[in-house]
Amino acid sequence: MGDHAYLGELAAAFAYLVVGARLLWLASRTGEMPERLLGALFLVTGTSLIVYDLPIIFDSEALWTPLNFAGRVLFLPVPVILAVFTRQVFRAESAWAAWLVRGCAALLVAGVTGSALRGDWEGFSISSPWFWLEWSGYTIPYAWAGAESLIQHGQARRRMRLGLCGSLVCNRLLLWGLYGTAAVAVSLGMPLQYAAYERESVFNATWDILINGGEIFTIALIWLVFFPPAVYRRWVESTAAPVTAAEG
Repeated sequence: MGDHAYLGELAAAFAYLVVGARLLWLASRTGEMPERLLGALFLVTGTSLIVYDLPIIFDSEALWTPLNFAGRVLFLPVPVILAVFTRQVFRAESAWAAWLVRGCAALLVAGVTGSALRGDWEGFSISSPWFWLEWSGYTIPYAWAGAESLIQHGQARRRMRLGLCGSLVCNRLLLWGLYGTAAVAVSLGMPLQYAAYERESVFNATWDILINGGEIFTIALIWLVFFPPAVYRRWVESTAAPVTAAEG
């Protein structure tokens, strides 16, 4: 990575850990499975990012390959957990959703295993079909989460105008949809970054900054979804469209 560009990723990692720990603490009080799933998702994401950054932090080339592979393996459950969460929240009764979860898991495992057997432990070779299997297994769950939430947001807006849905719930669906969309945008940037790495054997600083900035933006969205400050909640409630007599 470029000089100090990894700091944005490291900041995102610690933010993921904080959000994950808070959600698991909340789940311990409510007993709700969605909070448990997302808490685990964010904790594993943060841990994986820290493992990725350790060779840079310690400036050790010897640690680069083993820890990059360890970070990849640690990250494997993350898109699968997200897909499980999306199915449970939005498509619990749909058989196709269950198969989509299994398909994403299969793509991830096949991609990581296949590239490792070819000697591409880091998974940076975009000329390999195994890269695209892993990339698809990662990207599809985020695209699915974003799409489902934005669809539900559209329906929630109509219910909100009728006084059947709270403004904060509607806003939370919008933010989660934007989170999925932003994560897909970050994922779309990864092949471009890795293409530059294949050519130059060094990460492009501009792509590092853009991707790390995208990571931090997704963290901000996650924080607003689960831990919105009072001033933000008041703003959302104040901008909600009032229920008219005709709509009521």
